[in-house]
Amino acid sequence: MKHIITIIALISLFSCKAQSVIVPIGSGEDFQKNPNYYVKDVNNEFGKFEGIWKYQNGNTSIIFKLKKEEHYQVSETSNYLDLLVGEYQYIENGVEKVNTLADFDNPSISGYNHKISGRVFTHNIPNICIDNSHSSEIKIELMIESPGDHLIEGRVILRYVNENGTEKLEVCIYDYSILQTMKMIELTYRMVIMSL
Repeated sequence: MKHIITIIALISLFSCKAQSVIVPIGSGEDFQKNPNYYVKDVNNEFGKFEGIWKYQNGNTSIIFKLKKEEHYQVSETSNYLDLLVGEYQYIENGVEKVNTLADFDNPSISGYNHKISGRVFTHNIPNICIDNSHSSEIKIELMIESPGDHLIEGRVILRYVNENGTEKLEVCIYDYSILQTMKMIELTYRMVIMSL
């Protein structure tokens, strides 16, 4: 009988798993105090930003390729979160300056190792990003990184717009960033890109 109780206790011990506490992105909850949190895109806000988006102005273009990455673990000791990640191509006057699109489906690249990544929901945007959005509208703020130097990065704010069935992203790029280095500043920090 003693062995049966010991076996049942061991089975119970090994079958117990810590459950993650799901914290919605943008909820403002203090999830840092909970060791088992999962910061999740519970309302699938990232879904409308997924896809291939292209801006074209003469011989200058930029392509963003974005996807939602779920249950990403930053390190072995941290917990999980959902991210919007991606890669990009930049062509200026017909000359390709940057192209990281090949890394989009690379299984060895995930999370914050993508050149575009983040998860910040924002309602208010910096003054340099003038738009017609309502403060209740969710925008996504991401980091964009230089492929040559991970220390050079900027910020990108994405606003999803659906005008009469045509999907668009309004994009605001700001900060001292790779994009300024690439002279993309001439886009006046704001562009509208179309879904492909």
